[in-house]
Parts: sequence; C-alpha cells; structure tokens
Amino acid sequence: MEHIYWSLGFVKPSPIIQFGPTGQSFGDAGGGGSFAFADPVSQVGFAYAPNRTDLYLHSDPREKALRDATYRCIAQLEQQTSPRLVTAH
Repeated sequence: MEHIYWSLGFVKPSPIIQFGPTGQSFGDAGGGGSFAFADPVSQVGFAYAPNRTDLYLHSDPREKALRDATYRCIAQLEQQTSPRLVTAH
C-alpha cells in the first residue's frame, strides 16, 4: 500500500504524488482536480483550480499538462539565462 507523506499540513513528494522534478517541492491535491504546490528550487508557486470538477484526486490530465508546460518554460528560461562558455580562437 502506498502512502501520502504529510509535513506541517502539506503533502511531501511520495510515490503517489510528485509536485515537481525535485524532492524539495510540497503542496496538496484537492478533490475534483484542484492542485497547488511550491517548488523552492525552481522558485515557482503553482495552483490549479478547475471550474469543472472531475474524479481525480491528483494528477488530473488537465492540471498535469499545465504543470509539465510550466517546467518546460522554466527549463527554456534557464537555458537562455545560463552563462555560456566562450572559447578563444
């Protein structure tokens, strides 16, 4: 049986619920597909509150697509702003 890990009122990443790409993120999933978390490593907060509920407790496909897109955008921004090595010729 898989468990949800709680800490100070928030859910921690577990085999059931993953919030972001690191184990430092935390948040909570709500009935009907709502989902919110903070990721201190990526310095992002994310919340999804659907206007039409569904039967998902976590990883609603609508929310998951937005969460994945958020992290793709973060990755692109990091690539654009990371210092590039310049080689002398």
